[in-house]
Amino acid sequence: MFTIQYEAIDGSHKMQSFDSKSRMMLIAHLARFGRPVAAVYEGSTPITKWAKENLRTWPGSKNRHAQDFTTRA
Repeated sequence: MFTIQYEAIDGSHKMQSFDSKSRMMLIAHLARFGRPVAAVYEGSTPITKWAKENLRTWPGSKNRHAQDFTTRA
């Protein structure tokens, strides 16, 4: 199970669960996620750096939020 921390419309940060055991399904989901992503967790372990690296090399299309996530420090 994964958790995505994202920026809501009002500027606050919220959490959304992504119920899967596949990291590749997570990356596919992040490629089209509808809000700016701040962090990604697997269980309670941060995997943000891993997610950015894998999303950066994702062969499929990415929306603007995914592109921004891969380029942010």
